[in-house]
Amino acid sequence: MAIKSPWWWKLVSPHRRTLLLGLGATILCSVAASWVPYWSGRAVKALELSQWTRSRQALVWMLVFTLTAGIGRYLMRNILIGLSRTVEREQREELYAFFLARPFAFFERQQVGDLMSRIGDDVSTVRMVTGPGIMSFLATISMLPISLGLMFHASPRLTVAVLLPFAFLGGGFYLIGRWGHALQQKMQVVNSKINTFSHEAISGERVVQAFGLEDARVREFQDLSEEYARLSIRQTVLWGAYAPVAGIMGGASILALVGYGGHLVLQKSLHIGDLTAFSGYLVAMGWPVMSLGWAANLFQRGKAGQERIDFVLNSPEPPVPVGAVQELPSGPLALQGRALVSRFDSGRGLGPLDLDLAPGGSLAIVGGIGSGKTILLQLLAGLRQPTEGEIRVDGAVLDADRMRWHWAGLGWVPQEAFLFSTTLRENLAFGRPGASDEELWEVAQVVCLDDLIRRLPQGLDTVVGERGVVLSGGERQRTALARALLRKPRLLLMDDALSAVDAETESRILENLRGFLGRGRVIQQGTSQDLSQVSGPFARLRMLQSLERSLEQPTV
Repeated sequence: MAIKSPWWWKLVSPHRRTLLLGLGATILCSVAASWVPYWSGRAVKALELSQWTRSRQALVWMLVFTLTAGIGRYLMRNILIGLSRTVEREQREELYAFFLARPFAFFERQQVGDLMSRIGDDVSTVRMVTGPGIMSFLATISMLPISLGLMFHASPRLTVAVLLPFAFLGGGFYLIGRWGHALQQKMQVVNSKINTFSHEAISGERVVQAFGLEDARVREFQDLSEEYARLSIRQTVLWGAYAPVAGIMGGASILALVGYGGHLVLQKSLHIGDLTAFSGYLVAMGWPVMSLGWAANLFQRGKAGQERIDFVLNSPEPPVPVGAVQELPSGPLALQGRALVSRFDSGRGLGPLDLDLAPGGSLAIVGGIGSGKTILLQLLAGLRQPTEGEIRVDGAVLDADRMRWHWAGLGWVPQEAFLFSTTLRENLAFGRPGASDEELWEVAQVVCLDDLIRRLPQGLDTVVGERGVVLSGGERQRTALARALLRKPRLLLMDDALSAVDAETESRILENLRGFLGRGRVIQQGTSQDLSQVSGPFARLRMLQSLERSLEQPTV
């Protein structure tokens, strides 16, 4: 039966060379540190026998091994801690790339705060294993054989006596590790809830203040914080018990050393120099043995963090397609949908429906709230896959092989305009980073954003804040529309993209665009003139827009 590799091996195995160098430095440090007590004992033994020359020689060797141990310790920490930082960077990059490659369905069932917890706290706990944890473990297993060999060589009986108390620490390692792993999993779940709650509270602070719910939200946050504090205290008590127990075992070893070792000295079966060396061995072995409890804590916390990371990485949703983008035709595309159906698990959704959009044509989709307009646009954009039916672009089925090609010619304006926490220029040029100022001003004029840019203190270089907080809802929508137009798309999809814009500005934008370019089933289809003449959703929407314009006109 094959031996299963430890969970952390897959993280460090790509860096075997660095790990071997770190192991070599650790062995150098441990071997040198193990021989320091030996030579100190030889120096005392030589003094006991009045052998002054041998005593001085032993002291020189003691100095050499002390310096060698210091050099090895520096190399060990530099190599292994550096390795852990490399693993941390790689794991964060892997998670970030994984998140960006997930489809809509993944983010519909995930919470932002929880994902931030995985890429932040969980990765940090794993990093502590691949650095300090492995370093402590290697230092212990490389020092113990040498120290124990030298101790048995000096006195087997005294070795057994001083090490007997340490045998009781093995059971403590197992129990503390088992309980600590369960506690760490609970703590990381609560920490994820705190991150999610904080993200929602800060992002929705205007809603919280508008409803006067600050005190209620504070109390909810306090409940989560208190739960995390209770778990943290339990973990502290659990691991805090190890140090006193280890201290008692260490004291028992010293007692055995002085009591039984002194008895052997009095019986002339052990030299005082050997007794001195034994005390040095216990000191040298003290930290490695004590650090095993700390390392066990790191490994249990890291294992819990890696399990949470693996849970996300093993999500069932397939990644978005990858591949090189082929050269796009210069003209607009033809778009067809046949028997399109898209359903959520609840049964709500869209379809079946058919649609046709000729090259250079336009299509308005009108329906009530929850009728499936957004789902349809997501299907046409290739951001969501239909449950049934197919979409054809230029006569070819839109599948995974053609998805990147489709996205390269797509201009997408979602229902909720999202802006990044950077300048207005970088938000506009997000889809075309190399766009010139002339091109930026051109699309800004199309969406009636040029007057705003002139009024802003730094113009295009004005930082718009997180999610574009310094802009109004209509200004954010126009920025998102300009961002899509700057790509010069073959297909422009707008999901209620002008809902926050006044009727007059909306008319101007729609006019500029012409020069620049019910329950999920079709209720009406036709030209705007034909649909205006018959009763239905389109006629009602047009009537409401006309009424809005008349109300905005000044009265005499």
